Amino acid sequence: MRPIDGRAYRVLGQVAMATGDDAGAGKLLGIATERWPRDRMAQALLAQRALVDNDSVAAVTHLDALLRVAPDIRAPVFAQMLTLLEFPEFRAALIDRVGMDPPWRAALVRTLRAGDTPPGPALAMLDELATRHPLKDDELQARVALLARGGSPQVARAAWISSLDPAVRGAAKPVFDGGFEHPDISEGFAWQIRSMPGVVIGPDAGNPHSGNHSLAIAFSGRAVQFAHVRQPLALPAGTWRLRASADNRTGSTRPFVWQLTCEGSKDRVAELALPQSRGWQTVEGDFAINANCAGQQLLLRHTGRNLTERQMRGTLYVDDVEIVRVAGG
Repeated sequence: MRPIDGRAYRVLGQVAMATGDDAGAGKLLGIATERWPRDRMAQALLAQRALVDNDSVAAVTHLDALLRVAPDIRAPVFAQMLTLLEFPEFRAALIDRVGMDPPWRAALVRTLRAGDTPPGPALAMLDELATRHPLKDDELQARVALLARGGSPQVARAAWISSLDPAVRGAAKPVFDGGFEHPDISEGFAWQIRSMPGVVIGPDAGNPHSGNHSLAIAFSGRAVQFAHVRQPLALPAGTWRLRASADNRTGSTRPFVWQLTCEGSKDRVAELALPQSRGWQTVEGDFAINANCAGQQLLLRHTGRNLTERQMRGTLYVDDVEIVRVAGG
């Protein structure tokens, strides 16, 4: 009754599959997708058949069509793709398709970057993609995140620095942008600043210790458990000195501290308390990094222990945060 409706051919193809007519099923499903490309079931069945036949190019072609016509099922399709990335043939076919800039490219990159994605195959894909096409910004950042999660924080940081504008790379010391002069950079190994009710955090040009800006953290009087300024680091083993300046106008009875921990651990490698009085003051302290602490986190937090101690009003200014190697250490 409706000879141009491909969905009818898909039904016939399913019948052929059920009766063991493999060749007939393939022909009928092919007609179905030609006449009705938006039939997600037909595209999925053809992708599945291609994977069984080890035809990665055909599989990726149908997966591409499926992702275009059914964006609501991207999550399970991407999950299937991730399990196949370890196979070079599938990875190569997928890279060819990604190079055509399909509409699901950015969503796939977000999946690659997710914390539960195995870093090895995902890194292999991004590395191969980079040899064929320039990586986009989100793909560069995904590669950096995967390198760090894969146990290579120093390689990850070097890759991140190379992705920065050459004019900014001068700020890439062991602590990136310790003077808070580049608030527009927040990915990779830059400052990670989270907002919270009752606190306003941002660069301030009115009260720098040096340079043009400091970081101002303004408290409105609410009780807050503050630990919202951090930066990932990649210090090699050795002895280091942490130095920072602060102007504390909060009147808090408990100090703010810069705390250094190993990545994936809550064990403190170093803790440097900031002054609790007004006016710029500089403090410093030495610490050691061993070979088992390949990546680190530098965190600014308040040490208040209860609601009374955490209730603050006023502004903390911090500036000139730096880490330098101790001579002979």
